[in-house]
This record gives sequence, structure tokens and C-alpha cells, in this order.
Amino acid sequence: MIGQRADSRSRRLRLAILGAVAICLFVPLVARLWYLQIIKETAFIERVVDNTTETIIERAPRGRIIDVNGRILVNNRQSIVVTLDKEEMSTVKTSDLDQLFFDLAREISLSGKLTKVTQIEAAYESDRYGPFAEVPVVQDISKELQVYLAEFSYKWPGVGTTIITVRDYPYGSLAAHILGYVGSLSEGELSQVANAAKPYLANDEIGKAGIELFYENALRGTPGRKTVVVDRFNNILDTTEEVPARAGSDVQLTIDIDLQAMAEQYLKEGLDIARQQPTKFEEEGVIIYRAPAGAMVVMNPRNGTVLAMASFPTYDPGLFVSGIAQDEYDKLIDPGNNLPLLNRAIQGTYPPGSTFKPFTAYAALDTGLIGSRGILGVNSMYVDTGVYTIPTCEGGTCEFQNAGALPNGDVDLRLALTYSSDVYFYNLATHFDILPGFDLESPQVTARYFGFGVPSGVTLSNENAGRIPTPDTRREAYRQNPEAFLTDQWLTGDTLNTSIGQGDVLATPLQIVNAYAALVNGGTLYAPNIGLRSLNPITGETEVEFASRVTRELYLPAAYTQPILDGLAGVTTWRRPDNGQVGTAYSAFLNFPHEDWPVSGKTGTSEKQSIEELIADYGLFVAWGPNPDPEYIAVVVLEEAGFGGAVAAPVVRKYLEKIAYGIVPRHLSSEEEDEVARQQVQESERDLEAIFEIPLVTTGKKS
Repeated sequence: MIGQRADSRSRRLRLAILGAVAICLFVPLVARLWYLQIIKETAFIERVVDNTTETIIERAPRGRIIDVNGRILVNNRQSIVVTLDKEEMSTVKTSDLDQLFFDLAREISLSGKLTKVTQIEAAYESDRYGPFAEVPVVQDISKELQVYLAEFSYKWPGVGTTIITVRDYPYGSLAAHILGYVGSLSEGELSQVANAAKPYLANDEIGKAGIELFYENALRGTPGRKTVVVDRFNNILDTTEEVPARAGSDVQLTIDIDLQAMAEQYLKEGLDIARQQPTKFEEEGVIIYRAPAGAMVVMNPRNGTVLAMASFPTYDPGLFVSGIAQDEYDKLIDPGNNLPLLNRAIQGTYPPGSTFKPFTAYAALDTGLIGSRGILGVNSMYVDTGVYTIPTCEGGTCEFQNAGALPNGDVDLRLALTYSSDVYFYNLATHFDILPGFDLESPQVTARYFGFGVPSGVTLSNENAGRIPTPDTRREAYRQNPEAFLTDQWLTGDTLNTSIGQGDVLATPLQIVNAYAALVNGGTLYAPNIGLRSLNPITGETEVEFASRVTRELYLPAAYTQPILDGLAGVTTWRRPDNGQVGTAYSAFLNFPHEDWPVSGKTGTSEKQSIEELIADYGLFVAWGPNPDPEYIAVVVLEEAGFGGAVAAPVVRKYLEKIAYGIVPRHLSSEEEDEVARQQVQESERDLEAIFEIPLVTTGKKS
């Protein structure tokens, strides 16, 4: 019994000890859980809140722009950019910030990149950047400055650098008006692209003009996106999503850079030569041939593709790469500098002058005014005395004349075009106005059929529509500005002026050449193409083909076109055997290889009205070849330069002659010029080595 009681006490003792041990173990566990769940709950919540998700956007390079032969016209290069961290700088005192900006502007300027304090301040204070943004301040700093700013970062709180991709122009200013330029998003543009498929940030760039603007959607790359988890100290803890950036598509143009270079060269030379003409003294005053500006367009009339498009004065799109200074931009938009940013080929509007006459001729043929029921037959002769008086004219201007009142004698439709007889077309226009059964607006209707007075649809933005005046537009113009007109009535004289491309008629050089393209290709009016296709930037495969676009098919039977085309062929080739009278561009095309490469054309000389001074005439010329199935058609307009046959026709003659002989010079890019220079140095070194029979070493390398 005693033994049993002892065993019972022993078991109770062991259980008591075990219970005590269990309690000792359980109490700390409970205490720890209570501490973690109750006491530290707030701290854990705060730590979790401190971890945030951030999205990092990686910019994508824009696509390249290349010419019809695959030569790169616009490329990309890397640029080192100084940035300001707005979040870090928000803790800096204003006085210290002012000093920091001053020191930074001085340091950047000393490195060779002139920078003003106001430029840095404006960027930092801009509302376009959020409170946590890194604001770009100055592009294209040197590598040495980048290393310096990093090495002495303690002196520059909030100042950093990054590398971005910017545009590069291997051919400098060549084709600037076609290519256009890019620039920072404006506030208005930022709101317009808010929902774009390829997202934009406040400090992104966008196409502002030319191809860069028109093909923005294709050229713009798709930004990359990386979603990361960061702690309160901006340490990346995890990456939850990553989408790589994709470069934009390359855009291939119909432009041939060699033809483009030649167009720009001969356009400028034509203006330079026109400027050398002696001052002309007339009864009304002095005429100075300023020849400040002009344009030239070359097309393939078979499909409406633009081969070259030149506008003078031009500009360097590279000015916009690092952000153009305001004073530089003001120069580009200053009328006193002849508006270098203006693409005169599609935005400049000019009275087409006598280049308009073939379309008045078509109207006369189409309506029967020249024909069996009209006033003349196609071969009927009309006596051009140099002066024309409107029948039954009462008051106002009744007498109109050729330039200088020079007579052309007996002319039919063909010779009227060959000699550019104003009087012949005045006679036609008068009968549109006064003959029963005919419509005074027939020339205007025909002009619109051929694309005048409406945008051509060229693949460039901001094209001017030009103007074709009518009685209705005259009344509206008078209502808006009565001081500019004597009356709101359309007079017979207005019909006369319209018939020869004067008065209120305005057209762009592109409209003129495109209308002629339809005339010579059999009647197809195209919407001119400059874009050829978009290409995958990696594989080079075609993504989208930009096919020719037909605007209208015109009714052009041979009975209408043949006499017109015959007359226009005479412009460059006709010399009358009995008296030596010649076509208006005969002298300019003397000794041209017409046998192998026949060329037709039309001269134009238009007046610009000014109440302040006498202004020299504008010279125009259109030509095409080789006939009868031309591949090239070109127009040139020279402002304040004189007669089209004397100043404009020689420009086109030189241009087409190079093509006819197959000697279009190759224009080199900056990289190609550097390579040629390097090869020349190597050849010189090899020559010296051969002479002295010793190896020549330069810059540590044997060339």
C-alpha cells in the first residue's frame, strides 16, 4: 500500500512538473503572439504601405526615314541629357536652388553647350512635369561633363544625366521641308494624344512638320513598360511585369535624294541668276529683281509619285534636335527672312499665269466654244494684234493686252499656246461671258476638275488649297473686305484675268504640276504620294504599302488633248521659218537633245499686286519628258524674278538635261563624305610610303 501511494505521488509530481514546463513554454508564445499581433501591428501596416508599385517607361526610338533607293535620310543617335530630380530638389532652399541653377548653367556653358539660367528655371518650373519627374534640361552634353557631374554629384543635388535617342540628319538641310522635324509635346498636343495607342509622356517628342508629322503613328515607337515594387527608399524589391520597347517603323519615301539635291541646287542657282538682272525702270517706278524665294516639284506623271520637292529658303532640321532657342525659331518664322519654315511647294500660293492657259483651252474645247458651234475652229486663225478690247464694254477696264502689247499675228489654238498669246485667250474668255448658251464659269469648273482650288491630297500636312475665284466668292470677299474691291460684281474683265491665271487665281506649285501630269498621262488625276511604304525596322519587310491614289479620271479624248499637247511641244521646239518667231522657251531649250529625249513645256509670268511698291513678276515653267510617254514632269516658280521663259525655263532645262544624259550626280551623306576623306588620306599616305619606301604611321595606327 505504501508503495502504491509513493508511485501515485511520483506521477502527480511528474504531471505537475510537466504542466509547469508547458505553462512556461506557452506563456512566452502567447506573449510573443500578443506582441506581434497587437503591439507591432501598426508598424507592419506602415511597412507594407511603404512598399509601392511603380511603372517605369522606357522610350522607344523612332523609325528611320529612307529614300526610294534605301538611303537613310533621317536616322537616330544617342544624346546625353542633363536632368533635374524635382522630388529631391523640392527639399532645397530657394536661395540654394538659385545658386545651384547658376552654377549648373555656367558649368554646362563652359563645356561648350551655351545654357542660360532662365532656360533651366523654365524647365524646372514647367507644369508639364509632375512633382516626381526627372526634368530634361539640356541635350547633347559632352561625355566629359557627364563624368564630371557623376563624380562630383554631392555638389549637384538632384542633378543627373540620362541617355536618350534623338534624330540625326545625314544629309543636313537637304529635303528639310519634306522630312520635317520633331519637337517637345505642347499642352494642346499632349491632350490630343492622351488616348493614343502608343502612350506619350509629358517630355516626349512628336512630329511637328513634314513626313515626321504626317507619318507620326508609323514612325513613333511603342514605349516599353516595367512594373516594379519599391520600398520607401526607392529600392526595387521585385519586378511584376516587363514589356520591352519596340522601335517605330521605317518609312520609305518616293523621293530620290540625288534628284532632290539637284532640284535644290538648281532652284537656288536660278534665283541667284535672276537676282543679277539689272534694275528695271518704268513709268510707274523702279522694279528690282529681288528673287528671294521659290519652289520646285518633280513628279512621275504615270503614277503621281513625287521624286523631288524643293523650297527656298530652307532650314536645318538639326536645329530642333536639342530644343531650338526662341531667337532662332523667331528667325525661321520671320517674314523679313522670307519664312524659311514655309514649304512653298505645297503652302505657297501664286497666280499661275500662263501655265493656266491649257486648262482654259480644254474648257473651250469641252464646251464647244472652240468647235463647230463656237467662235473658232481648232485650226481657225485669230489675229493677235497685241491688244484686245472687250466688245460692248461700258466703263471700267475695257482694254487688255499681251506683255508689252507685242503682237503675235495669226495664231490658232496651237500657236496661241506656243507663243502664249494672252489676246487669243481674252477672246475666248469674253465669249464664255457674253455668248448665249455658254457659262462664264466654264474655266473655273475645268480648273477644279484638274485639281485647282482644292487640296491635292499629298501625303504631307498643312497643304494650301489655293483659290479659284467665282462670282459667289467675289461677293463674299467683298462682304468681308469691301476696301479691297471696287465692287462686289463679277465683271467680264474678271473672266479674262481668270482665263490666263491672273486676278484672284492662286495655286501651289504642286497643284500646277499635278494638273499637268493628268493632262499628259491621259486623264488620271492622282493624289500625289511621297510615302512609298512602311517597313519593319528589324527585318526590313514591308508592313504597309502606300499605293497610288486616283482622285479623278478625266475625259480627255485625242480631239481635245492633241492640239493642246502640240502647242505645248512647240513651246520648247518651234521656230517659225518665215519670220523666226519662236516658242516662249525655245531659247532656253536650244541644243537640248530633243531627238532622243523630247520635251514639252509651258512658260508662265504672273503679277503680284501691291499698293506700296512695284514688284517684279513671278517666273514659272512646267516641262515634261521624254515624250510621248513622259516619266518626269517638273515645275519651278521663282518669286520676283521676271519672265518665266527667261529665268524659270533654264532651271528646268538644266535639270532635265542631266536626267536625259543619265548624269545625275550622286549626293553624299556626311558619313559618306567622311569615308571619302578617309580614303583620300589613306591614298596620300600610300603614295608617300611608295615614294620614301618607309611605312607611314598616323595616330598610332598604320593606315
